[in-house]
Amino acid sequence: MLELAAKNNEIPVNEKKSIRDSLIEREKSMSTGIGNGVAIPHCATPIINEPVIIMALSRNSIDFDAIDNNPVNIIILLLVPKVKLSQHIKTLANIAKLMSDEKLRQKILALKTTNSIIKAMKKFEHPVPKKAEVKR
Repeated sequence: MLELAAKNNEIPVNEKKSIRDSLIEREKSMSTGIGNGVAIPHCATPIINEPVIIMALSRNSIDFDAIDNNPVNIIILLLVPKVKLSQHIKTLANIAKLMSDEKLRQKILALKTTNSIIKAMKKFEHPVPKKAEVKR
């Protein structure tokens, strides 16, 4: 995932090791496997100026030492600038809330393209209100 972030110029190539080390240190303190097949490895770093979010889906389950002891298929990497700690916490909470929805997780795993996954997540984040029926 860090390779992709570097390839997309979201992190400096020469800083991958530093960020990887920060992620590993964070993971040592407590697993970022939040349960239900989801992990959100994350860290704050002074190396970047804007948040970086990368999702990876794994056909093969990964042992992530999750809190429910189940393997992970959805991994969402979150890197946030160290100076934006409150944004880090809010973004992490929003991702965790979205991923708590079983229907969304199943949909994400079933979809085939990046755009369709993004569209599905936006729809779950901002559902279209149903029209109210008026009974007389």
